[in-house]
Amino acid sequence: MVPNSVMFRAASALTVVGIVLVVANWYARPEAALAWMAPLAIFAVMLAALRLSWRALRRSTGNATALRGIPIAVVFAALMMGIPLALSLARSYSIVDDIDLGRRSTGVLVGAFLVMLGNVMPKNLPPLSSMRDDAARQQAFQRLLGWTWVLCGLASAITWLALSIDSAEVTTTMLMATAMAVTIVQLLRLRKPRKINPLPDLNYPPRV
Repeated sequence: MVPNSVMFRAASALTVVGIVLVVANWYARPEAALAWMAPLAIFAVMLAALRLSWRALRRSTGNATALRGIPIAVVFAALMMGIPLALSLARSYSIVDDIDLGRRSTGVLVGAFLVMLGNVMPKNLPPLSSMRDDAARQQAFQRLLGWTWVLCGLASAITWLALSIDSAEVTTTMLMATAMAVTIVQLLRLRKPRKINPLPDLNYPPRV
């Protein structure tokens, strides 16, 4: 299978930029060396995951949906880590004074990631013929989850753009809790066996 080279290159580039930002922050604030080691290690793991998934996709001959999602996840993770790092570096040189901008940007990116995740769910549905019993219920379950997380992500992103930081945190927590509750309830309904009414016996005429 040929992997999406554009997405892999974008993910790799953003990860390298993140490493550069960590090193720059380390140079600007060497007293916080221990704090910069954690994001540096995370970016290194992300690069390793990209390299391994690229090799696995090139060797794969079947459906590798999970592997194709790795560069997308890395892009969002690199952005969510890179924007606060860039703002931290800007504050170190007195370029930016708004300490809430990084939190807002991260909140909006998390909302966008949830929208992307919910949008991908229905598109990766297996065909009905490959499922076992109640295939239609399984597809309806995944489509409902997709809409749930798309709406949750949109509402979360708008919340971080429109409300104060404290209000956005509370509202986002409530939105996430609601989406999780919907997911759990629908999962329990899916696992519950559906009652099937027996068909009437047509071999014998009814007694008069």
